[in-house]
Amino acid sequence: LPVFFFYLVWCLGSDAVGMVLSRYFPAAEMPAFLVDATVYTLLQLAMLAELGASAARYSRANRPSRILLALLMAVACALIWSLAKWNVPTGPGTLPQICVVLLQVFAILRVAALLALAWWSSLQGLRWPERELRIATGLGFYSLVSLGVNVLQTHNFIGVEYRSLYQIQVFSYFGVLTYWVLIFAKSGAECRNFSPQE
Repeated sequence: LPVFFFYLVWCLGSDAVGMVLSRYFPAAEMPAFLVDATVYTLLQLAMLAELGASAARYSRANRPSRILLALLMAVACALIWSLAKWNVPTGPGTLPQICVVLLQVFAILRVAALLALAWWSSLQGLRWPERELRIATGLGFYSLVSLGVNVLQTHNFIGVEYRSLYQIQVFSYFGVLTYWVLIFAKSGAECRNFSPQE
C-alpha cells in the first residue's frame, strides 16, 4: 500500500514543519496549513481508492466503472451535505474564512468517499483483507470525528469550547495513528513468530 505509506510520511513531515512554522514563522502558518490540508485530503482520497482496489483484487472482483463511483460519490456528498448543518463563517480576514470553508468541504469529501466505498463494496459483495479493513476503520473513525468537529466549530463556539473541539480532533488523529502502530506491530510480530509445520 504505497499511498498509505506516503500518507503516513506526509503526516509526520507536515506535523514537524507545522510546529516549526508556528514557533518561528507564524505569518506563514495559515497558508502552509491550507496546503497541508489540501494534500492531506487528496492523499486520503487516493488511499481510499488504493484500499478499494486492494479489496477488489483480494475478492477477485472487477474494478468498478468510474460512472458508478462518481454517482455513488455524488449521492454520498448530497446526503452528508444535507445532514451537516453549517453556519456561514464570519470573522476577521478572508483567509481564515476560506480555511473554514475548505475544511468543511474536505470533511464532507472524506466521509462521502468512505460511504461510497462502503456502498460499492457492499454492491460487489467484497471480502476485505484484514490489513485494509483496519486501515479503513481508522480512517473512517478519524473522518467522522473530523466532520463532527468541523460542523460544531461553525456554530459560534469561541475560546475554550472551540479549542476543546479541536483537541478532540487532534486526540482522534493520534488515537488512530496509535491504533495503526499497535495493530501492525502485533501483526508483524505474529508473522515473524510463525513457523510453518513440516
